[in-house]
Amino acid sequence: MLSVNFGKASEQCQDFCMGKKINGVFLKGMIGWVSKRANKYLSGQNLALNPDPGHLEALQNLKAALTPVHIAAILACLPEGLSEKSEAYTVYRDLKLTYATNNGELVTGSVLGLIFNYKAFRSYKASIYNGYTLAEQLGIDCCPYCNRHYTTTHHTYYVNDNGTAVEKRVFPEFDHFYPQKLHPVLALSFYNLIPSCTVCNTHYKNSRDSAHLFHPYTLHQHGAFRFTDFPKDVASLYGGGSAISIGFEYNCTDEMRIRLSNSKAFFGIKDIYDKCHGELIRDIIFKKIAFSKRYMEELAGAYTLTFEDAYKIVFECHFEDENVHKRPFSKLKKDIFESPDL
Repeated sequence: MLSVNFGKASEQCQDFCMGKKINGVFLKGMIGWVSKRANKYLSGQNLALNPDPGHLEALQNLKAALTPVHIAAILACLPEGLSEKSEAYTVYRDLKLTYATNNGELVTGSVLGLIFNYKAFRSYKASIYNGYTLAEQLGIDCCPYCNRHYTTTHHTYYVNDNGTAVEKRVFPEFDHFYPQKLHPVLALSFYNLIPSCTVCNTHYKNSRDSAHLFHPYTLHQHGAFRFTDFPKDVASLYGGGSAISIGFEYNCTDEMRIRLSNSKAFFGIKDIYDKCHGELIRDIIFKKIAFSKRYMEELAGAYTLTFEDAYKIVFECHFEDENVHKRPFSKLKKDIFESPDL
């Protein structure tokens, strides 16, 4: 439920679509890559393998609807326009294509799935702006849905069974905000690809409808919602074994509140935090009580630190709103620290 839009999204989207020079190598953008795939699968040779007049006409219409200009509009479509963009291609969603593989074998598959191929996008290619590149450039190091798990990216090596060092690129899953099963034309749209943890993407999200959820690329301030209703003293924290039950407070428009509330329920945020992280919540509250804002200011002054640096030392996360997504539980910790009731 965190916003990951910090003013760089439009620039990153342009790099994703047009390509970018990274470490001295120019990586081709997605517009060219998807256009090439559209030309490949909707070429004369493959169209000839689909002779049914009605079917052939649909494929030809799709080819006309997937010029580089149209593809660019799909890939760079802003969050608020994604649903409408998908609707424009609904007629092609279940359209199949029989095509010839490189070895001459005839295969039938979803034509939009072949053109906007997410699996191929995740496969590392040194000359193309791929899934690893996108995750690395975005730098979203913690799941924006739950703020519990890391979604980091790194390049490493491992030794295979033959004793050979094999290059490995590790990067997070991308949640399709609009599920690709229902919206195949959006499978590679920049604003539809959300770095996320496996729990949120697979166990909660999967192919469930998300049209009424909060979109992580929506810009909102830290105070749009807050964790609340914390135990207010040490005795209630550690006495009697009482269970933690956090609350939520909203300070935003009605539309934003509804979307944030829907996301809270959709991803089971309250349930997970209450049942799985009660001990952590108690420890954070105790730390807030023990290390007050005044103490933090004294710590900063004693060691010539900024307040943000002192906060990071004590709470082991960032204080700045634009960096909350970099470490797990940063949102929870900041809300506890800023709670007027503690």
